[in-house]
Amino acid sequence: MTQKLQSGRGRGGKRQVIIETTVDLFRRTHDVRKVSVEDIAAAAKVSPTTIYNQFGSREALVLAAAKSVIAEIGRMAEGFIKSDLPFDQKLASIVAGKITIASAASDEVIAKMLSQDRDIAPFIEELFRNVAWPMWRDFLAEGKAQGYINESLDAEVFLEYLDVLRAGFAAKKELIQNWMQNMDKLKQMTRLAFYGFVKKDIDLFGEVSNTPSGSR
Repeated sequence: MTQKLQSGRGRGGKRQVIIETTVDLFRRTHDVRKVSVEDIAAAAKVSPTTIYNQFGSREALVLAAAKSVIAEIGRMAEGFIKSDLPFDQKLASIVAGKITIASAASDEVIAKMLSQDRDIAPFIEELFRNVAWPMWRDFLAEGKAQGYINESLDAEVFLEYLDVLRAGFAAKKELIQNWMQNMDKLKQMTRLAFYGFVKKDIDLFGEVSNTPSGSR
């Protein structure tokens, strides 16, 4: 899995230097819209022509930067899942890690990550199907073994639930694009995703008999 995650980082050494420089420059710039190809080229110590030869356009470079950030989040999650930490600490570390990485990314990169356009959507879909889902299956089994997750929860239902959440957030781009301002709301949604909103068990589907004991 690590090899698949690393493949999102680019193939050529010079190309990867340009991508990493772009991500770093965007992180340190207040208004990334003012960061030109010439600025990136100077910081990466290459010519603007090299960038255009490698990527074709600034938009394509932003796409590559977004893929790099997504892959970084994947590597972070994989590192915690494979660690010796208990399940609860792994989960908390993954949530905190995603916030840390996303907070360091620029609004333009975040917008590209959430755009679901034809350039980035296939990359994200492949990453989820081939890397994220297998990791989550293993993580779910570990949570069951340690008593943190209901043993009756079907793994495939859980993954479909994550798909529903992902589609929901994609449909509410403004919520994530302004995620720093919406942090309290996002924290509540995260709690809802993991804990639900009902404090006591309710027999929603009539699966528990209501017949009083001793009656016929």
